[in-house]
Amino acid sequence: MWKLFEHHYAGAKRNEFERDLREKNHVIVLRDAAGVVQGFSTLLRIDDERSCVVFSGDTIVAPAHWGQTALQRAFIWYLMTQRLRRPDARVYWFLITKGYRTYLLISRYFPNHWPRHDAPMPREEAALLDALCTQRYGAAWDAKAGLLRYAGAGDSVRLSEALADVPARLRDDADVKFFLETNPRWAEGDELCCLARADDDFVASTTRIFL
Repeated sequence: MWKLFEHHYAGAKRNEFERDLREKNHVIVLRDAAGVVQGFSTLLRIDDERSCVVFSGDTIVAPAHWGQTALQRAFIWYLMTQRLRRPDARVYWFLITKGYRTYLLISRYFPNHWPRHDAPMPREEAALLDALCTQRYGAAWDAKAGLLRYAGAGDSVRLSEALADVPARLRDDADVKFFLETNPRWAEGDELCCLARADDDFVASTTRIFL
C-alpha cells in the first residue's frame, strides 16, 4: 500500500502514512489477479447520537485500473452496512480531496452532496462539516472557503504531476469546473472538504447504477 501511495503522491512520508492508517477502523484493498495491491482506501467511523460519519482517508487506485468499479462497490457496501447498523441515524461520507477525480465520485454517486455548484449547503450539514474539520484539522481549516489550506507546497502531500493533469474533455464539466474554481491551489495540496448523505436517494441512485 505504501509503495503505491508514495508513487502517486509527492511529499508523502512513511511515518505519516502509517499514523493515518493506525487510526482507521477498516481498509478496502484492491488486488489484481497476481495478488498485487492496485488500490485502497482507509476508513474511519465517527459516531455520535444523531449521525454516523464515515471518513475516507488515504485513497489511491493505480491509473492502469481506472475505470473499474470495485472500489466504489466496496465503499457503497460499507455505507449500506452503516445504515443497517444505525437505522436511527443519518449516515454521511466525510471526504477531503486534493483532486477533481475524487470529487467526481461524490458528485456522481450521491444526489445529496456538498459543496456543489447548483445548491447551497444546508445549515445542519454545514455545522457538521465545520465541527469535523475544526476538530481534526484546527488552524488548517478555512471555514469560509471550505478548504484545508497549508502553509506551502512543501508542507502537504499532493498529487504527482502525472495525476494532476486535467484532460481537455473534462474542463467544461460543471462539477470539474466547480472543483477547480473552488480549490484553485489543489495541485499544491489544498483540499476541498465535502459531505454527502448516504440516504434513500443515494440507495436508489446506486441501485440504478450497479444493479
